[in-house]
Amino acid sequence: MSRFLPFFTLSLLPVAAQSPDDNQAFSAAVREFLPAAATAMPVKKIELTFTPDTPPAADSSPAAHPEAYARFVEALQEVVQQNIYDFCQPLRIVLEATNDEFAVMSWMEKAAAEGNPAACQFVGDRRLSRIPRDKMQSPEVKAAYEMVRKAADAGYDAAKINVCMCMQMGIGTKQDEEAAKKYMFEACRSGNMIPRYKWLQMSGRLSCWDDRERPEVAAEINRGNHHVLYYLSSKATSVEDRIAMLRSAAEKGNPEALYTLSALSSEKAPKESLILLKEAVKLHSSDALFALGTAMTDGDPNNPILQAAGIEHNDVAGRQFIKLAAMLNHVGACFWLGSMNYHGKCGIPVNQERAFLHFDHGAAAGNATCGTAAGIMLLRGLGIPQDTRKGLYYLNVAANAGVPHAVIMLAYAQHTGTGLPADSKAATKLLQEAAAMGQKHAYVYMAYISAKGGSKLSPDPGMAERYVRLASLDMKEEARAMYDKLMAEGWNPEP
Repeated sequence: MSRFLPFFTLSLLPVAAQSPDDNQAFSAAVREFLPAAATAMPVKKIELTFTPDTPPAADSSPAAHPEAYARFVEALQEVVQQNIYDFCQPLRIVLEATNDEFAVMSWMEKAAAEGNPAACQFVGDRRLSRIPRDKMQSPEVKAAYEMVRKAADAGYDAAKINVCMCMQMGIGTKQDEEAAKKYMFEACRSGNMIPRYKWLQMSGRLSCWDDRERPEVAAEINRGNHHVLYYLSSKATSVEDRIAMLRSAAEKGNPEALYTLSALSSEKAPKESLILLKEAVKLHSSDALFALGTAMTDGDPNNPILQAAGIEHNDVAGRQFIKLAAMLNHVGACFWLGSMNYHGKCGIPVNQERAFLHFDHGAAAGNATCGTAAGIMLLRGLGIPQDTRKGLYYLNVAANAGVPHAVIMLAYAQHTGTGLPADSKAATKLLQEAAAMGQKHAYVYMAYISAKGGSKLSPDPGMAERYVRLASLDMKEEARAMYDKLMAEGWNPEP
């Protein structure tokens, strides 16, 4: 069981059993706020081009870019005025001014200190992500909660949702169910679609396909709440119903629905898929930004699907799309940028320090694969000072999340005595667990340990050969090549 709380994904909240009185109270509340006009969640579409990127600015602080910071604050004010949770435009201003995707927090922190509600929500939300249960009332968490509460009390609906969750779960404040409901009802009364969608989820009224027939859910569908439509598409019991819901959500401007339809049609109708993908990018879908960016930077210019879609190779624009996706917390983009910075690919120079920052960002956003990569770098001191304790912590979290490679890295630590007592026999048991989880490389590492031996384990060349043959069932000749390289160079894992 993970020791971490989930992110602010309100669908993960536990739902209490509902009584008839509870249903009546909800219906009364629905009647109370339904007359409010629907909010169509306006967005500013962004162009699909970027200026050529340069190395990160020597000084990426907001003080070093006063004109850009003024535009950034103006963009944040628009976010507040429109009462939307869409930071794409202000983040893009930071990226174009500094070409440093890590500069955003200093810019947001300055704007939050100046009282901007959207910035308060952004900073507070990031600081409240993945809090260990024993830190829920720490001074840092309480300060982050107060920041989000300040944004909520200023009328910013996205912050009201977070305050509701904090009050329900006792994060940075005492548990108070009635006060939590008050904040959520206030957000719903504004007509904003997202709070209404979240409320239906939190109350258990929106959890399966049949819930579309509930009066309160049907009311939101009739109001054009594309968040509800997109959610229902994931619960549809037939392909036809799923596509119909996706199309309905896409027609009403849901970027995730546009991206999903694009992905579903990428092989059979690549040109049409690209049109949908670009529309999703214009609506600031981080999935679409990452997908288009990786397509543009694909290493094979002769890829038939990309050629059929008409996607031209463009490392410059592709990198910028991926950086923007990472700034929007897309964990796939964080891992991609971490890998490219570590290995020096796709026009990005080798920079292990920035690689770790990207992996660490993805880990903080809840991605166990990024956590594994960050754990490896910490464990071995690759690009950053070695911290075996922290590295093992990251790897344990990833292993508990079901990442086989994290289990392999724990076996490495056990075999080499890196942060753990050296015990090659225990390491082999961990590798067997990784193999049972489907990690085919685990047999090669078992072969290596068997051949070399170690603490509490004598060398056994015959067993090593048996493990290589087991690996070859899946990996073919790659197993022998990997084993030979290990024997020649040693086990020196990298992310």
